[in-house]
Amino acid sequence: MLDFDKIHHDIRALQNGKDSSRRYALQSLKQLDEKTWAAAPRKVIHSLLDALQRHLQNGAKQTLFRHEVVTILGNLGPRSEPALPQLIDMLRDDIADGIRDAAAIALGKMGRKARIAVDPLINVLANCRTSLAIQVVRSLSEIGCADERVRTALNNLWLSSAQSPNIQVQVAIALCKLNIDTGGLLRFLTSTLVANHDACLRKSAAEALAWCDAHEPDVVPALLVAARNDKDEKIRPIAEAGLARLRLTQAKAIHLCARQLKESAYAETALRNCGALAMPALIAALGSAEADVREKAARILGCLGETAAVAVPALTRALRDKDLLVRLAAAKGLWNITKNSDVVVPALIDLLGRKWASANDAGESRRRYLQTVIEALQRIGPPAKAAIKALRDKARDKNRHISESALSALRGIEPVVTK
Repeated sequence: MLDFDKIHHDIRALQNGKDSSRRYALQSLKQLDEKTWAAAPRKVIHSLLDALQRHLQNGAKQTLFRHEVVTILGNLGPRSEPALPQLIDMLRDDIADGIRDAAAIALGKMGRKARIAVDPLINVLANCRTSLAIQVVRSLSEIGCADERVRTALNNLWLSSAQSPNIQVQVAIALCKLNIDTGGLLRFLTSTLVANHDACLRKSAAEALAWCDAHEPDVVPALLVAARNDKDEKIRPIAEAGLARLRLTQAKAIHLCARQLKESAYAETALRNCGALAMPALIAALGSAEADVREKAARILGCLGETAAVAVPALTRALRDKDLLVRLAAAKGLWNITKNSDVVVPALIDLLGRKWASANDAGESRRRYLQTVIEALQRIGPPAKAAIKALRDKARDKNRHISESALSALRGIEPVVTK
């Protein structure tokens, strides 16, 4: 709650007091935050602004007080609009960097009311140190102006190879907030969030992705990976908040990831991390019109092992899928979940006996596929005895890799048959 007597006392000290009392008054006023100032009466704000502007207009004589004055103006937020000319003046090259930082922060806190500061802020970007550039970029995004000037400046920064990762990720946040599309932006943010070792960069990437389109491939999967599994527990809630900003619960995010299995590089990882929570979405994905989606869903279910027991009926139906890769993934998945050779081995034998067109007999796709089927039988081991005849046939295959794989599988299933 505002102590109006104290504020009036501080304002009088700013107007008429000695340097020591002014310094004390500024330090006291600086402790009040934006929420507190938002509730202050207009008359109090008017008196305070008048005193603060006078300090900035006094120039070099008041250098010691400038940083505190500018910080207070920032805490006033949009209500400090009358001081815009003075704040813009604090961006000059001959002003101390700490004061320029504070001025950029203050302008950003003013939001759209600070639009006349866009050009001066862009000019600062031309030649400034890293921390100031970061703050200027943040302020541009908070002001919310996405006209040609801002688009050009941010795109130039984004494309500049000379920028540090810290500046680049802040530029990425600004581009996302302002809905400015530029090449490689989402790929940079999603890979940073999922794979970068720097926790600060991952945090910023999560914040940026929260402003993106949830239906863009990788946006939601990357956020879900971080929300479920980031090694820094402070980043997980930030990623969770990003999903919430996109109006997605984890359940909705999981279903979206399942629909993006074909396009997204991170959807599979996200769904694996979700474990049992992903069962409904993965079972639904087995009915997708896209074979790639059905195959990946079956593969993920298999990786989850016994956790995916509820998916056994759907995977069993997938053994009759029209796509061979889906049938193979379903068979491997069922073995991992159930260890039921009576169901899995006949399915694999059927795949092993699949007829290939003569033009493809020596093809690489045939070799890879048959070797994968053979390896699946080999991993099953002795319970796959029913496949011995089919494997003997493949041991005579004209493709050396296939025949060698078949012989290796036979030795693993029943060594005596190779003697």
